[in-house]
Amino acid sequence: MIRPATLDDIPVMVEMGRKFADRSGVEVGFCPDSVASLLAGLIENGICLVGENCMAGAVLFDHPFNRSHKAAQELFWWSEGRNGLRLLDALETAVREAGAHSLTMITLEAVNPETTGKLYARKGFRVLEHSYMKVF
Repeated sequence: MIRPATLDDIPVMVEMGRKFADRSGVEVGFCPDSVASLLAGLIENGICLVGENCMAGAVLFDHPFNRSHKAAQELFWWSEGRNGLRLLDALETAVREAGAHSLTMITLEAVNPETTGKLYARKGFRVLEHSYMKVF
């Protein structure tokens, strides 16, 4: 069952976060304390969902172009089993219930971006931007 995360879920979610970080291709290192702090903040002030071998998180904010448009930005969507689609649906429901007018999802180059992009398109998302990162 996918549900809102609680502070008690943080240790398990940090371990899922480690697996996600290992696959992500993001080269900034992994700090469990940083991840735990982020999760606690999302549990208290954002969207943070957890299920069997899966988790998702998003932040909500006033869109920079129009403060009356509440936007949600996915920070992570991770599933190690067969809950990925249910988790995505639950994330969309959670941000809508929190008052968001839109949800932006990302794809990571290291994690099947073409397949993920096709899935997003089937779910009604459209391509918005491409991001690039340079580590110093």
